[in-house]
Amino acid sequence: MTRKELINLGRKIVAAKETESELDAFAVLFDSNVPYANGSNLFYYPENYNARRDDISKYNPTVEEIVDKCLSYKAIAIGWAKVQINDSLT
Repeated sequence: MTRKELINLGRKIVAAKETESELDAFAVLFDSNVPYANGSNLFYYPENYNARRDDISKYNPTVEEIVDKCLSYKAIAIGWAKVQINDSLT
């Protein structure tokens, strides 16, 4: 999807005029088209949100800001070591 298409999709998510199942489908579509894992959650909650310490009323990003954040995300590659387990009893 293009940035413009993601913005239009994000506006539909934020407007919340569709049914819950339609909104869920929009979120899945959004998430499958950006590198940020579960990026659609950013329409509702800030990154690393903690209800005990954060004031959600101060969170008011634009759809464009969320789309740009999700599109600019770069995953960090972590190398995993292969571990061999010797299961012989001798």
